[in-house]
Order: sequence, then structure tokens, then C-alpha cells
Amino acid sequence: MPPPAPPLHLCLRLSLQPPRTLPPSRRRASHSPCVASRPIAARPVFLRRGGPLPLLAAEGEAAEGSAWPDGSEEELRRLLELLPGEMRRRVETHPELPALVEVVMDLGRPPLARFPSGDFLLSHRPISFDDLRHATSQVGDFGADNRAGISRTLHRISAIRNRKGVIVGLTCRVGRAVPGSANLLHDLVKDGGSLLLIGPPGVGKTTVIREIARMLADDYMKRVMIVDTSNEIGGDGDIPHPGIGNARRLQVPNQDMQHKVLIEAVENHMPQAIVIDEIGTKLEAMAASTIAQRGIQLVATAHGVTIENLIMNPSLEMLVGGIQSVTLGDEEANRRGVQKTVLERKGPSTFTCAAEIVSKTELRVHRSLEATVDALLAGKPPNVEIRKLGTKGLVQEVSVQKEQSHTGLYEDATPFDGDSLRNARRSLDSAFNLDSAEGHTERSDEAESSLSLYAYGAVLDLRVDCLASH
Repeated sequence: MPPPAPPLHLCLRLSLQPPRTLPPSRRRASHSPCVASRPIAARPVFLRRGGPLPLLAAEGEAAEGSAWPDGSEEELRRLLELLPGEMRRRVETHPELPALVEVVMDLGRPPLARFPSGDFLLSHRPISFDDLRHATSQVGDFGADNRAGISRTLHRISAIRNRKGVIVGLTCRVGRAVPGSANLLHDLVKDGGSLLLIGPPGVGKTTVIREIARMLADDYMKRVMIVDTSNEIGGDGDIPHPGIGNARRLQVPNQDMQHKVLIEAVENHMPQAIVIDEIGTKLEAMAASTIAQRGIQLVATAHGVTIENLIMNPSLEMLVGGIQSVTLGDEEANRRGVQKTVLERKGPSTFTCAAEIVSKTELRVHRSLEATVDALLAGKPPNVEIRKLGTKGLVQEVSVQKEQSHTGLYEDATPFDGDSLRNARRSLDSAFNLDSAEGHTERSDEAESSLSLYAYGAVLDLRVDCLASH
């Protein structure tokens, strides 16, 4: 008997593997000869090769379980049209195409495509003015912040100009709406309290806040207004991106006017929740504080690594209630075992809770932002919930862990003064390892050891004073 035909043999081998559910766009592409014949047909190699991407993906990464979420393939194709033909074909055949982060085009230099695994050279030919003009002709107008976009997409095109104002470089960053990216914060959003997201650039704050806006509007049926400074949340163009659901969007004509648009959103549109991206100035912080006092749920992001960054930032300290220096009397200072001048929170915090985005799959949640600030100013470690997103197929696993405060060890600890806060700011980036929770915890333990020695000295001084008084 002749051996079975190769297609039949291949079918039997594939039947031994667990079935994989493909999104509708993939099913349509598998039956369409014209789509399958394009260079992008090399994408299945990515699915066979590597593992899935994290569920809590940063902006520029795809969600786990589906290399191409609905609509993202077409949006990415519109971004790749900015590239010349040769470069576009090179990036389309890359096995990590669904996870493309950004494309960098600088005049006189070879173009680069950046993936989670590293940079990928698209061509040995340097970028010319013609290449830059070809790209800029297909995007919207650049604003005062040198940012533009592609209509009804979440991509961000940032320009680098020379001293004469001519564009000499472009950063084409991929933007994607990632469903489920805010699942770790589901309970905080549902409670109705104001939420502040903190994280360094590129960690995925905008992606998470976009999903929160959709969640509030669609799942909890609230009137949501998005104050979109550079059209990163709702996309470029007059029609918002479907990723924000039924939330409405207010565009900001000039970045310096964001605080005025915040007040306008409250006074004119009667929202129940307001979403803001990148609070960075004192005027914006004051406007956010005013909104929170009117009983409106506020969801915002700010650049930083931890809550300590906001405490040490004079422009944003109002978000945590403000910091003031207080002089204690001799009796109160002796009772606390501290110096006569201490730092305390000035007033109520603008936000009820906060979340530090440590990595793409890990958050550090502060359920009471005021309690966290008070503990840090008193020299005590705050209570923090460490939430991680595990991957087991398509199942999301949320683990909650509470750090021990060790109150017995720190009850006589000396609070931070202004100098210690400034020193902590300089060493903050090197002291915390954002790649793993274990490294973060180990450094926290080291800091506790140094503080315990200092507190022990304070206790000894207090006992000497007591003996001398007798």
C-alpha cells in the first residue's frame, strides 16, 4: 500500500495538539487567498515559536492568547504604510510583528524597528528627507508638543526638529487597545473612588487608563469624559477610537490649557467620572484637586516610580495632600522621639487610592493613599498589596500579598526630614528593581535594616534624657 499523502500525514500530527481558537480576522484571512499571499503570511511562525505575551501588556504589545486582536492588524498596517516599500516588507516578515513597539527614523541613519526582544535593522540605507516627507504626509498635523497621529488609530507619531523647525527624525509608536489590561484594578474602579496610576514612561499607563475609561462607561454605565491632551487615549481624528467604548472625549488644543479643559468638562458636560492622562504641572494638579472635591470619580496617570516621587515633586505633591513642615513643642517631640521639625501631610489627598505599575504583569496597590503618605513621612513602611497576573493558558490569576509593616520595630522610628527625602529621590531609580518583585522586596528589607539602627539610636537618646531628668 502506498504511504499516505503528506497533507494527510500533517493533518494527523496537528490533531494531536490542543485546538487553538483563532480570532475572526485570522479565520477570514485563512480562507482568503489574496490576504494569505501577502508578506504578512509569515506571522504564523510567531505563534509556533514563542510563548504568548503578557495579559497586562504595555502600549505597543499584544494581548496574550491572540496575536492579532480584532482590528489591530488593520491599524498596524496603516502605521507601516509610513515606511518605504523595502523597509515595510522587512518588518512585515519579522516573527514578532504583532508585538512591534515602535519604528525609529532619523535623518542620515538606518531605520530601526523596536521589539520586546531588541532592535531590528530595517535597512542599511540611511533615512533621507524624502522618506521623512513621505511619512509626515500621511499623518495629521503636528501640535505644539510635536506629536501627531493617524486618524481613528491609537498610534503616536513624534517628531524631532532641528533649530530651524525642520523635521529630522520620527518616532512611530504603536498604540493598541488591550482588552482586560485593567482587570487587576477591577475592584478599585468598581468602588467608585478616585484612582491614580504611577509608572515610568513606556510601562503601559495609557493602555490601562484607556481600558478603565471603557470599563466605567460600558460596564458600569457611567457618564465618562476623557480629557485627551495629545489624543493618546481616544486616538487621532474627530471620531474617537472604539477602544474607549461609550466614553466621550474632550480634545485639548494646547497642552498649557489642559487645566482649563478639566474645569470645562465638569461645568459643561455633567460627568460622573473624568479620565486624565499625564498630570504634570501644578495647575493641572490644582484642577484635579478641585474636581475631586466636587464628588466626581477621577482616574489619572502621573510619571514616577513610587509614591515617594510624588511626595518629593513640588508640582505634584498636591495630588497626595501637600507636604508641610511642622514645628513640635519639646514635650511632643520627646513623646514621639523625633526632631522638633517634621514633615506632615497638609490636607486631604486628591485621590482615594493609587497603583504603582511595577511591570507589565505586576502592580503595587495602595488602598488608602493618605495612610501611605502618612506612613512614609513618619518613617514607617506602608501597607501595600502586590498584585500579579499569572499566565496559564487564557486564565488570569490575581494574587494579592500584603507587606508586613513591622510596627513594633518602627514605632519609635524617626520620620523623614527634607534632606532624607531629597537623598531618597536621587537614589530611587537605583534602589528599586522593576524587573522582579523579589528584587524589590529584598531592597525594601535592606532599607528597613538601616532605619532600625537609626531608630535604636533615637530610643537610646530618649532614655538618656529620661535618666538625666530624674
